[in-house]
Amino acid sequence: MVKHMLEIINNALRNNNYYVCLYKNNIYLYNYKDIISFDNSIIMIKFDNFNLKIKGNNMLIKHMQEKELIIFGNIIGVSYE
Repeated sequence: MVKHMLEIINNALRNNNYYVCLYKNNIYLYNYKDIISFDNSIIMIKFDNFNLKIKGNNMLIKHMQEKELIIFGNIIGVSYE
């Protein structure tokens, strides 16, 4: 079951229409559609087919372009809905 869940997440994160790259203290998002909500502990990002929920502490937007977003902070978890 865990392997199946990891395959689903891996396929979703490697879709050619967008990129989600998680690093130690930041996350890089490419081809997002909108920022749904933002505070220093939870950020919701809209993509075409899902919403990405990022949980953490002291998070802030470090870089923002039309299609690119870099969020910096202590990232605790990432999930999609």
